[in-house]
Amino acid sequence: METPLFCGEGDPTSAQVRVSSIRGGMHFWLRAMAGVFAKNNPNALRRIENHVLGSTDAASPIRLRIPEQPAYSTEAFPDFMPRDARNPYNKWIGYLLGPGLTSWEPKDEARRLKGAVKITRAFVPPGEEFDLRIKLVGKDHDAQTVALGALWMSLVFGGIGARTRRGFGGVRIVGVDGPGLAGWDPDSLLTPGLDFYERTKNLWFAGDAAGPTMASLKKVADKVEAGPFDSSTTTPSFPVLSKANTLAGVTGGGVFDDWPDVLRFGGEELRHFRASEQTPEVKYHPKIKTREWLDVVHDNDREDFDIGGLGLPLVFKKDIEVHADSGEGEDTEKLRRASPLWLRAVGEGEHWRLFSFAFLNEFLPEETDVHLWIGTGNEKHQDRPLTVTTAGSHKKVRRWIEGMTDAEDSAFVPGNG
Repeated sequence: METPLFCGEGDPTSAQVRVSSIRGGMHFWLRAMAGVFAKNNPNALRRIENHVLGSTDAASPIRLRIPEQPAYSTEAFPDFMPRDARNPYNKWIGYLLGPGLTSWEPKDEARRLKGAVKITRAFVPPGEEFDLRIKLVGKDHDAQTVALGALWMSLVFGGIGARTRRGFGGVRIVGVDGPGLAGWDPDSLLTPGLDFYERTKNLWFAGDAAGPTMASLKKVADKVEAGPFDSSTTTPSFPVLSKANTLAGVTGGGVFDDWPDVLRFGGEELRHFRASEQTPEVKYHPKIKTREWLDVVHDNDREDFDIGGLGLPLVFKKDIEVHADSGEGEDTEKLRRASPLWLRAVGEGEHWRLFSFAFLNEFLPEETDVHLWIGTGNEKHQDRPLTVTTAGSHKKVRRWIEGMTDAEDSAFVPGNG
């Protein structure tokens, strides 16, 4: 483990590396790979996915097993998040973890303990190791090669468990025992070094086995009649590997000493990137709010909700939320839209950087709107419409990635550049 992994079976007091979570990541990255043949054809995409990772009608050609689980921690204030809200590691790593994995712990004056953000779920701590056993089934060499490619992409760019888009659940493949597997020799399965991420400017077939994986994927696409390679640069409806519709980059300037330093930096930068309006009257630090809260939520004539392009829903308060939704009245269905922006701490030893990347696909599905929702409990209701566009979402993530790449120090925190 490179960064804390939050994954379990509903029990907040235990954590484990779940094969189902790994396979979930494989499905995401396989769809991104297969999209080069089935960009906007969901039926063709499903045929490739079922052929490579199995379905209710056919077993998967790759089986995964974790023979022994690594140790986990239930520390509310581990070393990387000391109990002090003024400590930047507590504040900004806690910010990236978000309210689903943290809560506020008030100060305890009797024991002279300071108020701080605390972790509320067990996690597998960085440094823990585990074995992932891989067994290839059947004789479909191409499906096996592509399945291994999806596994490699999911672990090299993504992660395992919750909040992987904010840098958690990061793993490093440090050793491979056994013979080569379906076009992948043992060394090609290892996680690449920092220089690999420094060279990565977009998301495409990568690594030592990129060629064989791409060739096998083409054969799979032919077998299931998914269609020819799609070289168009039109915006896809879902995340797809592409030199035109993805963007990636690492932080400029000097390297960081370790992963907590990377995520501390990334959390502070992201907060200021999202909320840039100075509000000196508030009682917390930094004294900033989002433009959308000040100028859009409180102005019935404004609907330009650009921050929504970084992910929805957005909860301002218990009685004020913004959701993507479809339908009307009692038939309204709230929809989640994941952030197109991914963050990851990459490196080893004392040389680390923040790696950011994004898929530039359509942000909202067809027949989906965005609304302000007002009220609490059964009284919560759909209020006025707001505007979130794909172009606005892409502009946001481009500004972040290009800002991070070009800056010698801070890109968005005033006075730190």
